Amino acid sequence: MSKHMGFRKKEWFFLVRWTVTTAMGFTVGSLFITPAMFFLAFSTDGLLGNLTTLISFTKVGFIIGISIGFGQTLALIGQAKQPILWLAVSILGGTLGGFIVGLVSLTSLQLAFILSVAVPGIFLGIAQKVVLMKFLKKATGWIIANVISWASAQVLLFTLNIDGNIILSIMEEESSLDLFIDLIRIFAKGAVISLITGINLTWLLKNFKKE
Repeated sequence: MSKHMGFRKKEWFFLVRWTVTTAMGFTVGSLFITPAMFFLAFSTDGLLGNLTTLISFTKVGFIIGISIGFGQTLALIGQAKQPILWLAVSILGGTLGGFIVGLVSLTSLQLAFILSVAVPGIFLGIAQKVVLMKFLKKATGWIIANVISWASAQVLLFTLNIDGNIILSIMEEESSLDLFIDLIRIFAKGAVISLITGINLTWLLKNFKKE
């Protein structure tokens, strides 16, 4: 492995911290996203959305921004000046992405669900790149890494239906052990997904951090 790609001990430590805190944010956020998407299914009217769907998609985007952004902000302490800006732009980017998807739902609900796989990640990545450029000479592939990360999360969320199991466990008052196992599974999924952005950012910090 070349010297540019090889991580030193402190860089591996940052990657692990980023992965864990992002996964924690992802796990907590999933508990709030699930009810929003659960009730969204009952607010649709045929193939068109309405004001409720617009609000729901925007709310989901806000939750994504604040939960993931908060976890990543914790990881950035000591790596960036004013890391709180990361949380602010993450909330803005996530909310705006959710709002755009909500607007699309007013004309095509099916298209909105398709776009929800990537659009929030695009706006989240664009917003976060603004902060990255303050302490990095370049932020190569950050938006792409963010889109891949978010799209992977969405695909796994719906195909594996893990989060749906959690809300059903709560509603049906299943054992706390079952709920705990589901939470561990979500955390593990979030950890794998956060590696995509984590590896990208660790590499950027290693090679392009401003002095």
